[in-house]
Amino acid sequence: MKNSTDFLSRRSFVAGAATLGTLGILGATGCAQGKPSASSQGQTEAGAAPAPKDAKATYDTDLLIVGCGGSGLACAVQAGIDGTNCLVIETSTTTGGNAQGVEGMFAINSSMQKALGIDAIAPADIIAGQMKELQYGVNGADWVEFCEASADNIDWCLEQGVEYNGVVDNYFTGDVATMHWFKDGSCGAGYVPQMTKRLKDLGVEVHLGTTATDLVRNDSGAVVGVYAEGEEGCVLYNAKAVVLATGGFATDLDLIAKQGWDTTGMDLMGPGVTGGGYRMAVAAGAFDDMASTAQSIAPSIAAFPLTDYKKDPMNPINGLPGIAGSPFNVMVDQFGDRFLREDASNEISRSSCYLATKRNAATYIVFDDAIYRQVFATDDAAREMFETSLANDDGSSLATADTIEALAENFGIDPEALNATIERYNESCRLGVDRDFSKAPELMLPIAEAPFYMARLAFDYYFSTGGLLIDKYQRVWDADKQPIAGLYAIGNDGNNHYASVYTINIPGTAFGHQVNSGRKAASVAKEYIASLS
Repeated sequence: MKNSTDFLSRRSFVAGAATLGTLGILGATGCAQGKPSASSQGQTEAGAAPAPKDAKATYDTDLLIVGCGGSGLACAVQAGIDGTNCLVIETSTTTGGNAQGVEGMFAINSSMQKALGIDAIAPADIIAGQMKELQYGVNGADWVEFCEASADNIDWCLEQGVEYNGVVDNYFTGDVATMHWFKDGSCGAGYVPQMTKRLKDLGVEVHLGTTATDLVRNDSGAVVGVYAEGEEGCVLYNAKAVVLATGGFATDLDLIAKQGWDTTGMDLMGPGVTGGGYRMAVAAGAFDDMASTAQSIAPSIAAFPLTDYKKDPMNPINGLPGIAGSPFNVMVDQFGDRFLREDASNEISRSSCYLATKRNAATYIVFDDAIYRQVFATDDAAREMFETSLANDDGSSLATADTIEALAENFGIDPEALNATIERYNESCRLGVDRDFSKAPELMLPIAEAPFYMARLAFDYYFSTGGLLIDKYQRVWDADKQPIAGLYAIGNDGNNHYASVYTINIPGTAFGHQVNSGRKAASVAKEYIASLS
């Protein structure tokens, strides 16, 4: 990466303190001593206009892009191609953000698919399936535009030097072959270096180590800049339009809890993504669409080692077929009641089927020694991992006992209630039919052989989408559902495709949106900027 990022600099266009005139700063909490914490960003009441900050340097640009991950790179490259005067700021010291680990992107009827002889895919089929999966809770017009632009997005990426490995498939379990794999199966190898080089070739300035803290609006309410913290201290970026591309809020436990998730034992898999874009926009009067946010999430058990999906995805203890999400368990809430068919992930994605747990104070799984031996302890390494994890845990996430009642007491559940649930489940096993949730009979094994095991379910949280209400032009809407002039959101900040449920039945759509939304925002912002002349 070093050679491709040597051009990224911190040189100033205009040094010295800023003169703000009639600008109103909304949600200002930054430009104090040191960097603001993630939890403090954007906490000023929406509509308030604190006094101007003492900026140590000022930068002027037409288009400011906040974030240089997957979507920010696409937006900046498109802006550079369009000839828009553009500047990018990025919290990290490198480009790419959490896009580094992405494997590929979505498209239908692309040149790559045609070259491989993959049959044409009707956009309506993709859209109809997604709308059903999402319970018709999203704007289908957004999906129409996204699907129709997807093939061109692949060709555009190829033109920029992005490298794919030539494979287009269904990403293991998807419904259709829409996953266009990057070189080495990694965005960090096939997309980020190439797009970063493209920025250099286009002369787009990138300021690394710079964290946006506040949006700046003028008297008419249009966004006209950003305050940020960098190595120069407090910096003012004057701009005619601002694009938020900060990646969502995958490492902000407060915002994840606001979604409704129990964060106990949660592993955060998207480093550095603290919800800065969402917080700044909401503080500046944007519609708070947190209720419709979606997330990529997988069940886990805190006692076990963190799953390595790259090296050992099929580990029977903590991998994809592991204990946390096994359909052979019995799953119960804090009252000891079964509330969900345990094989729901066979019907819908894991990021969807666990939404019901958001309303629980805690969620648990129960299994017995027969299930442990037959399903999980399939080799010596698996047994060692489980036994070591059990021995090292204090009983708060994984426990064993000779009776169901003792397990219930360990986790603070009514013993009689949990025992009654297990007895009812065992009776269904004997009958060969799940009388409550119609779980597949072949997955129903009785919980009858001691010792018994119980674990508190936790989650691995990968990324969030949404939080801001945006229209088909990637414009951010205010509380009255009108666009805020000069403000756009892309990537995970500006993704309303999923409405609570992150669907993975159509592979690659999340990163496909990164590229599509970035390109679209650059073009729309260019027109907006021209209209100001």
